[in-house]
Amino acid sequence: MGGAFFPTADKWQICRNNPGEQHYLVCNADEGEPGTFKDRVLMNRLPELLIEGMLIGGYAIGAAEGIIYLRAEYRYLLPRLEAAIATYKQLGWLGQPTPAKEPFTFDIRIQMGAGAYVCGEETALLDSLMGKRGEPWPKVFFPVERGYLGQPTSVNNVETLCAAARIIELGAKAFRSLGTPGSPGTKLLSVAGDCKFPGIYEIEWGMTVGELLGFCGAEDPYFIQVSGPSGICVPAAEQSRCICHEDLLCGGSVMVFNTQRDLLQVMINFTEFFKTESCGVCTPCRAGNFLLSRKLELLKRGLARPADLEEIRQWGQLLGVASRCGLGKASAHALINAMQKFPAYFQQRVRAKGREKGFDLDRALGDYREAVEQTS
Repeated sequence: MGGAFFPTADKWQICRNNPGEQHYLVCNADEGEPGTFKDRVLMNRLPELLIEGMLIGGYAIGAAEGIIYLRAEYRYLLPRLEAAIATYKQLGWLGQPTPAKEPFTFDIRIQMGAGAYVCGEETALLDSLMGKRGEPWPKVFFPVERGYLGQPTSVNNVETLCAAARIIELGAKAFRSLGTPGSPGTKLLSVAGDCKFPGIYEIEWGMTVGELLGFCGAEDPYFIQVSGPSGICVPAAEQSRCICHEDLLCGGSVMVFNTQRDLLQVMINFTEFFKTESCGVCTPCRAGNFLLSRKLELLKRGLARPADLEEIRQWGQLLGVASRCGLGKASAHALINAMQKFPAYFQQRVRAKGREKGFDLDRALGDYREAVEQTS
């Protein structure tokens, strides 16, 4: 399954079955979700595995060209990837006819991104590939129908393509012997935050949150942010939850926060990130994240009213329903989930009189009245 947990085999089958003059395979290496760095490690340590996965994917969908869309911040990985591609060309696996059941010639090139978070969304990424401003598309057509240059295109992330190569190597039976019935195999997690052993962990689907916290040496955990700022907030009390498709989905990021961290400040940071990174095309995401940031600032200053919490929930719901792309839809997930998990904490940040607290109208008008008296 890919990052959105859609079965990769289905995506490849649909792409292959859609007619077109050419089919394309695009590797989404625009790993922009804060707290996620697994794809970076794969490309740095095992670039050959990625190339083999792209060969498999290209053959599966009938593509002649594969493109690695590499985020601007990963430019230092470019020589490593280019050297690996050159090696496979020398070995005869790229750029020339390859021994296969069906005639197959496949080549890979790399295109650099420009550092935009929204280009992690597959249609915005395709716009960027074609030299346009990266903006999510209305879902009239999916990329497997009309993608890069209007042709059927499969967009897969680095981990998905590397997993495909491992499945071919180990066999489907070995892969399915791991994990859970609903999510077989393993998953790479980027673990960071208040723990002794941050880094990349390959786990079987089905591991509990508590087991993972034990492995990484979590120190006095308060809550765990799963799948980055667009994911959900898991209190330390829910350590029995299982990381799998049947329970707790995780796209790859696990951030551990201890009891010394201010939950509200973390949510403010997340919201500021989405406010800054919004492409601005749709009003719900452009205006919604700005308004959420203002509401959180009121909470921080102790000026929020009880109604402000309800308005935050309403804006979060609107973002999830009306935003143009998945990134906008998920931008308020963490905040709304945190409010559900820690209701007492947020209630404590609200004062009964709200914005009227500490405001003295007579004092505020004092200078004005004094000036009027002096001129009269």
